Amino acid sequence: MEREIIDTSRILIVDDQDANVLLIERLLQHAGYKHYLSLTDSRELLTQFRLFKPDLILLDLMMPKFDGYAAMRQLSGWLPSTAYLPILVITADTSRVARQKALALGAKDFLTKPIDAAEATLRIYNLLLTRWLYCRMDGRSRRWAELAGLSAARIAEARQELEQLMAAAPLLPAQWSGLQTALNGASETIAELVSDKETPAPSLVERAG
Repeated sequence: MEREIIDTSRILIVDDQDANVLLIERLLQHAGYKHYLSLTDSRELLTQFRLFKPDLILLDLMMPKFDGYAAMRQLSGWLPSTAYLPILVITADTSRVARQKALALGAKDFLTKPIDAAEATLRIYNLLLTRWLYCRMDGRSRRWAELAGLSAARIAEARQELEQLMAAAPLLPAQWSGLQTALNGASETIAELVSDKETPAPSLVERAG
């Protein structure tokens, strides 16, 4: 699982300082990540986000013209409400106000400058693992919902066939009642299953876009 996450994950780096970008790129290379894209102009974020479809964004907060807060506001308008796209904020501002504002806009974790390589590697992997788990759960939920929908359709067909048989050769009241009860019970079970599986996981982790 760890190898799969590292080999397949896409990471978007957004920092206006070339030295910071180079440092993060080397860190990712050392950890084995192969798919990453770096931006020094944060105004390109939305375009590259839609093209690159990252699993994680490493975002500097303090940037000219278009800072990290503005970037997160822009992204929020493009992300589905059920999507889990982790944003790891990289900042030298360790104030409580900065952290609260970033969290309110969608940040999932923080790295403090200057970056500690070991800590950064762990935080990056943990966020990617969470997204990987969320995506697997979401995929399973969708498959369960599809299967439940097919089962519900089959029950409806069976009910229709029974009604046709009833019209052609009436069943005894007790027989009809028993069949109706069984079908109603199966329909309720399918409805509950669909409802449960369509509820997104509250904290865990389809590519966005």
